[in-house]
Amino acid sequence: MKLKLTLIIAFSLFTTLVIAQDKKGTLVGVHFTMSDFKSVKSFDQPSTGKGYSTVRDMAKGISFSYWKGLTSKIDYAVKFNAVQYDYALINQGISGKKEIGLELEPNINVHIFPEGARISPFLTTGAGVGLYNNKIGGFIPAGGGFEFNFQKIAYLFVQAQYKFTLTKNVLGDNLFYSIGFAQRI
Repeated sequence: MKLKLTLIIAFSLFTTLVIAQDKKGTLVGVHFTMSDFKSVKSFDQPSTGKGYSTVRDMAKGISFSYWKGLTSKIDYAVKFNAVQYDYALINQGISGKKEIGLELEPNINVHIFPEGARISPFLTTGAGVGLYNNKIGGFIPAGGGFEFNFQKIAYLFVQAQYKFTLTKNVLGDNLFYSIGFAQRI
């Protein structure tokens, strides 16, 4: 577990030092997020019949982001997520109180269309580390989304990820959805 967390932290520090051509510029954003822990259990154990989560059942949160264009098709993003959830339910199988889980998640986003497209689908992956119920856990997010470009000044992001946990005893795999707005600075 220590090796995995060390690799996540090393990846995070390495990617923050990336120096490349700046196409998109620098963006800062805020996003509304939802995490779905229930549906993943249904994927893993279809015989349980637990079903899928409704929006009401998902853990809500907020995310702040920093985006930097590296090339015309590649962005680097760092997100700081705060998600309110009952993490004791995941770890111990019993309900506790809802707490705020904090995550730091650096990502690389690869766009299908070059910079300037009004609507640009993208794929994303990275590594993340979080603090949940006073325990540190690591995860690998992988997913995709759409970027809506408003004159290269403002952007709307719609994104979905599957977060593969590296520390099963701290946090389970989950689906992560976000919608947010970013402004060029």
